[in-house]
Amino acid sequence: MPANSQMFRLCIICIAVFTLQACATSSALLVARDQFRHGSATDALQTLSEAKVSSRDQLLLYLDRGLIAQASGQYLESKIAFERALEIIDELDYVSVRDQAASIISSDWAARYSGESSEKLWVHTFQMLNYLFLNSPEGAAVEARRAAAFYEENKDVLKDDIFTRTLMALSFETAGQINSARVEYRKLEDDFDLEPPAFQGKNESEVIFIIASGFIEPKLAGDLFISFDARIAFPYYAPSSQLSPQTRVVIDGNAATYSLAETTMVSISQAALAARGKVLAARQALRVAAKYHIADSVGEKSDTARVLAQFLLVALEQADTRSWETLPAHLTLLRVPLTPGAHSISLDIESAGTNTGQLNQTRIVDVELAPGQRLFKLIRTDIAAQ
Repeated sequence: MPANSQMFRLCIICIAVFTLQACATSSALLVARDQFRHGSATDALQTLSEAKVSSRDQLLLYLDRGLIAQASGQYLESKIAFERALEIIDELDYVSVRDQAASIISSDWAARYSGESSEKLWVHTFQMLNYLFLNSPEGAAVEARRAAAFYEENKDVLKDDIFTRTLMALSFETAGQINSARVEYRKLEDDFDLEPPAFQGKNESEVIFIIASGFIEPKLAGDLFISFDARIAFPYYAPSSQLSPQTRVVIDGNAATYSLAETTMVSISQAALAARGKVLAARQALRVAAKYHIADSVGEKSDTARVLAQFLLVALEQADTRSWETLPAHLTLLRVPLTPGAHSISLDIESAGTNTGQLNQTRIVDVELAPGQRLFKLIRTDIAAQ
């Protein structure tokens, strides 16, 4: 059976190639993420700037680059990276036939990563922050409008992201777009019974602390064997084991009052992944049928060939566990009202870091505020203070 034997060898080669292509992780991302988790944002950025990343992981490259640059205080570089990430997301909204064909034969790893709906929203979230850190409230308002439009399309999944929704309202408020701010604050009041804040007066000042703590849980791989020759692999998020940070604010030696908005990131990611469940299940069903057909074609004249092909095709099925792993576990927004003038702010943060266990930090921030000024400060608890 030379013809059949040749076809079988060709099938094995194709499967091996698909396996290498589909399941290989872009190593530069792994290295940079490890550097960032261990406190070296500078090294992580250097790694990413020199990275040669598979086309399947291009979105993740720019997501990681944007977030790490922001954590390092390089807000302009972060903005540029997130702009490219948004371009890639727009491109991937038009699904590639090639991607789909490859993923049907092998696994979802073969397709270009397009991000969960939660991650797509958070690109706008961090971009709003970039504009605010760069003292460009009009840019933040533009980004808030884009975030609000995306949120409305996916609000059943993203509703509990209080941090982003508060930031949208605050971006409008800071840009002087009070009516738009009122709309967003009213939605928060309706959904969570949160009292809308009083708008800042001309002779009042405020410091906004953005606290990013811990690291989000990565996607994990689950398996379900239907039979010896049919296997379904699926991604999932484990529940967060990291506690929300506890914060105490002291101004000029006195305990301060402040308002707080917080999101546990993995809970939103879990909802976003669950919302994709039907799509994932449908693609799994197509893949099982396609692999049965391939195995039958290879094994038309040889039961041994069919069994080997079935074994290889089952082994090829791998859950796509790619995700934006440099995200924090928690995002917290603290609004601290102040009188104009010079102040020394002590921020005591108690959090459970991914690699550090219980983490207690005190950040001292000295500010001098003009009447009506609103100042934004970023604190990432797991890396050195910037």
